[in-house]
Amino acid sequence: MALFRITDPDDNLVTFTQYTPSEGLYEKDIENLLWNNLDDLLDTSVFRIARQPRLPDSGIPDILALDEAGRPIVVEVKRDLDRQQLAQVLEYAGWARSTNVQEVATLYSQGADQFWGDWQEFTETDQPVPIATTPQVVLVAENFHERTRSALTYLRENGLPLVVLSVRIYEDSDNTRYLDVDREGRLDAAGQTVMNTRPLQPATTGPRRSFSVSVLDLLKAGMLRSGETLSWTRPRSGETHQITVEEDGRLKLSTGKIVSSLSTAATEVVGHGSFPGWECWHSESGERLYEMRSRLQAERETATATP
Repeated sequence: MALFRITDPDDNLVTFTQYTPSEGLYEKDIENLLWNNLDDLLDTSVFRIARQPRLPDSGIPDILALDEAGRPIVVEVKRDLDRQQLAQVLEYAGWARSTNVQEVATLYSQGADQFWGDWQEFTETDQPVPIATTPQVVLVAENFHERTRSALTYLRENGLPLVVLSVRIYEDSDNTRYLDVDREGRLDAAGQTVMNTRPLQPATTGPRRSFSVSVLDLLKAGMLRSGETLSWTRPRSGETHQITVEEDGRLKLSTGKIVSSLSTAATEVVGHGSFPGWECWHSESGERLYEMRSRLQAERETATATP
């Protein structure tokens, strides 16, 4: 399926070409994007532990994170995912099922000492939330072999919390790159996989149906306005931070730096850690962006369900 950009006012179509780097470069590019935008791509708040952590006797996954309930999230990126690589991912999940908060702290990219305070602030608790024995697996690839897709379907049907991201990169004539993401499944509050309405397919086939909401969606819906100031007062320290909403949905820090994610903005203003960005930031009216997003999601679902 071809991807085009429509040029105004002549309605001309400009073809995008698929960006096809070497396998190692693809994995590095996608891993970078995932690490910096994991909340948005998974549509859930995550606490990032480390990239390329060395798990005891279990190998090296691409990304390790936790959700707010302490469930480990293991992310593996491959350009083409085959059955042998799937077996390695299941070994990572086996490690995650038996790990504990002390062991995870030693893997934290900011150091074990920093982990405890950051984890408590992320979960908004006085005591560190323990690690749950229900790990979640996120597989990211450009292509999935046919038998691998069948195996993934079987694993999900038998209760493995599994999200699949089919990811392709395109670029236009100006060498501007675009990310095409097809997410199969999402993780609910109980850590279970909520499936889409269609079976797993390659990223280039079939229509997509998603109710994920971005800051730009809030702008287009009139819930936010360009130039609006978002505020966050950290409960533990009492510090207040502010960022500005740009017209394209990106966020401007007080330093002038532009970021694309609410969670990234929170990490940048603090200087370390991971934070649930949608729950941190408030609009000028005092409403949390999480509440705005929930309202818009509900409106979309209602509109879609209406015959």
